[in-house]
Amino acid sequence: MTVTDTAGKQKVTCVICLEEFDWNGREAYRRDDNGPPSHVTLPPRTSARWAPEIQGAVLRCPNEINRVPHYFPVDFVLHERPIVIGFVGASRAGKTCLLAAMSGEIDRQRLGPRGLRTMPVNLTEHNTYRSNVVDPFFEKGIAPPHTRNAALVSYADAVLLTTGAGLTFPLVFFDAAGEQLLGLQKHAMALRFLHRVDGLIFVVDPTKIGGEDSRDGVEDDELSDATTLDDPTYSATVAGLRFRDKKDGRLLIPAALAITKSDRLRFTPPVDRWLSRPVPSAVDRFLFRQESQDAYAFLHQRRATAWLAPVDQFQWCTLHFVSASGSSAVRSGPAGPGEEAPPGRFVRPARPRRVLEPLVALLAMIGERDVQYVRGG
Repeated sequence: MTVTDTAGKQKVTCVICLEEFDWNGREAYRRDDNGPPSHVTLPPRTSARWAPEIQGAVLRCPNEINRVPHYFPVDFVLHERPIVIGFVGASRAGKTCLLAAMSGEIDRQRLGPRGLRTMPVNLTEHNTYRSNVVDPFFEKGIAPPHTRNAALVSYADAVLLTTGAGLTFPLVFFDAAGEQLLGLQKHAMALRFLHRVDGLIFVVDPTKIGGEDSRDGVEDDELSDATTLDDPTYSATVAGLRFRDKKDGRLLIPAALAITKSDRLRFTPPVDRWLSRPVPSAVDRFLFRQESQDAYAFLHQRRATAWLAPVDQFQWCTLHFVSASGSSAVRSGPAGPGEEAPPGRFVRPARPRRVLEPLVALLAMIGERDVQYVRGG
């Protein structure tokens, strides 16, 4: 929630870089079709012109990214404080597909049965992300581009959600990318993210772990023994959170493990049972517990103990089987000299399964931790 001081200024949080700054409630910008946004002065909130004038108005964050200014809608500072969700995992674990599928399902109001709906916001970054990544994924099965390892933590997407109880808040997604540990503690964006993050989704790639049917057409002895593996991105993120509040040695930040690419295991128990289960019409904590127990046993049986570390490191942690695409990928063709490889494709347009379950679980856990936030109707 924004805070107003005695001078009439508000302490607001940029939803793109998480920088806090003071806003006087009047100075804003409006995007033009051609050229940079132009400066405007909004009328007082008591004015009848306030509501129409803020439509399409944006704020300029004083914290430039790579010397490039960024803007976000005024709507994002008129409600409760942002809820920040981070995606953590190796660059090819399926994070980009999961995030694209999640964003597309949110825009399609798939959170409606859970008491959450999306409010339309004119956010250029979200519209660009949807047109360049989400829509091609859903309509043509074009795989989202892999996250570049250059940025340890980067803004991914943001939407404005409203609960059935009438509470509205920005929901912001960040991608904790890359396998390197170097520089995390000195990286300004990463430090702001680790200080502000409200929930984490750890992404597990089941094709990298041992056990029967772990990867199509590959024998078990050809798979990596997960007991000897670790995801440095997991370790870097947890290490960066060491100053956050703890209870009994466990972090008080809700976490969820998303076992991606579960469609490849759709005939394998217990994955088959959960992928075929209809999405419940309400938040069911008993089902979350059941699925978490099955997923934990699934990973433990396949020696994926390293991927289970968040269960012991976080006070609240759920586990979920998800499928972002619902189908197998077709490899992209070779790149020409000096060219990037063409985007990969799936055999059909994306048909996500259960991709919102980790998010719903996180919001439920955040709601239990801070009862004034994320309360459904």
